[in-house]
Formats: sequence, C-alpha cells, structure tokens
Amino acid sequence: MRIVIWNIDFKCNLLCKGCNAFQGNELFPRDRIDEFIDEMKYNKVKVVSVTGGEPTLHPDLPKIMKTLKEKGFFTHIATNGTNKYMLEKISPYLDAATISLDSHIPELHNEYRGRKIFDIVVDTMKFLKPRVKVLTSNMLVTNFNYDKINEYAEFVNREIGVPVSMCFPDNTAYYYERVPVEKEQIKAAFKYASENYKKHKFGNTRSFYEEAVLWLENKEVSKCRAGQEVFYADYRGNVYPCFYKTDVKLNETKKWKIYDNNCNACFIQCFREPSIKKPIEQAKLIAGIYLYNRRSDSRAR
Repeated sequence: MRIVIWNIDFKCNLLCKGCNAFQGNELFPRDRIDEFIDEMKYNKVKVVSVTGGEPTLHPDLPKIMKTLKEKGFFTHIATNGTNKYMLEKISPYLDAATISLDSHIPELHNEYRGRKIFDIVVDTMKFLKPRVKVLTSNMLVTNFNYDKINEYAEFVNREIGVPVSMCFPDNTAYYYERVPVEKEQIKAAFKYASENYKKHKFGNTRSFYEEAVLWLENKEVSKCRAGQEVFYADYRGNVYPCFYKTDVKLNETKKWKIYDNNCNACFIQCFREPSIKKPIEQAKLIAGIYLYNRRSDSRAR
C-alpha cells in the first residue's frame, strides 16, 4: 500500500526545541494542489499523511483534505493539536489523526514545545476522538520522558482514552539538535513498550517496537521501503524517498521513478513502520484503535 508523507507547509506556531519551522512561512502553492493530488492518484498512492511544519496553519487545508477524500484516499494528519478550529473544519474529511503530546507532565510538554499548550492539546484530543476513525497521541522519545512510558501511557489511555504512539528520535533530523537522548535511553523506551505491549494500548505495532530495539543493537531488521511504498513530498511538490534523500527527486515526470533502497541509516517511524511487511498485524492494529477510540470513555471524563 503506497503512502505519502505530505509536508504542506514550513511554518509553525510553536517553538519546539528540536525544530526551526517557526522561522518559516512557506506554503504549498494553491494552484498546484489539484495537480499534485492527481499525481499521487496516478502513482497509486492509497494513504496521504498531511504534515508540516504545522499543517493546520495552511489556509487551504480544508480544500486539500476535502479533495483527498473525494479522490478516495485514506486521510491522516499529524498535528500539534493547538488549532482546534481548523481541525473541526477538516474533521468531515479526516480518517485518522496523530496529535503530539510529549509528556503527561504539563510543564515538561510545555517546556519542549515552547508554549503553555498542554491543556489545549488534551482538550483537542478529546474533541477529535469521536470525530475520526483512528486517533492516537504521539510522543517523541527524549531524555525527559524515556523512563516514564508507563506513567505517560496510563495518563493517555485513562484520561484521554486514546492509544499511545512513540516517535523514534534521530538528532540529525532536527535542525537545532536540542533533543538530547542517548542510545540506551531510546532502547529503554522501546523495550518497555515491546515488553508491556498488552499492559497499555499502543498506537504502533509491536513489531515496530521490537525492530527498533533490534536496530539499536545493530541486528537485522526489515528493509526500509522508503521510496518504494512510502514517500516524502515537500511543500513545493517534490517527491523524495524520505526526509534525508532529498537529492533523489522521484517525480521529474508524472510517473515516479523506481527507487532501489538499500539504506539502513535511521529508524524514523514514518518510513520504518510501514516497511515492516506484516499486513495482518497492521490491520489488527488499525481495527483495534478504531474500537478503542469508540469504547465507553467514562474514565476520560
């Protein structure tokens, strides 16, 4: 199943320590939206994950999501959860959403994000939960949360009523490299998730957590299929294999080039998790999240 991670803007309303998107003001051009969506359809893309920057700051987001839905794509957004107004506008066209919440401790989340937004984000998740099919939180593993997965998962599962997704950190992907975390800390976080997979409700497959640990131990893992089944599209409409390989443009023509990926340099979630060829496990995960989101949420009130 072909997936595109579509970065529709380089712009943000937060001051996250590991990113400089707040310095930008770049938007995917309005006059290319329909053309690029048709291009994805032509190349047999099935899932489009809209991201940024902060994608809810793009004024044409409702048009983008509506067009994607009308063209038959499964739609997903990755957002910081601060723009509830825009998320409400696009919710009729949204199948899934991932909202960033880096700690169950408000002060820690706010410190990393550079704004006092914890309560806003939690409220947005509760608002969006009954309005999309699949909703998860997303925690970037850092030095301040790697040893608190248990408490974080308990909070997100119990108080918000959604599963927990974990984002694999890679400092070379962050411009300011102010996201300090050691290899053993990353390993501890993903090992906990793997070993306690049934204790909490997670939003990633167990295989992803297991392979993250294996990769950190320099052991064999599934081949990355970035550029083959998962693609990165930037805010200019260029298509690349992934965030790193932006010297390899795949859409010089409408028909995307075939890319032979033999890279094993990172374990970034957007590309690695879809690369693991376990369709039954992945289908069970999506169905499980759907049912979990729709169960009685009395504990989250």
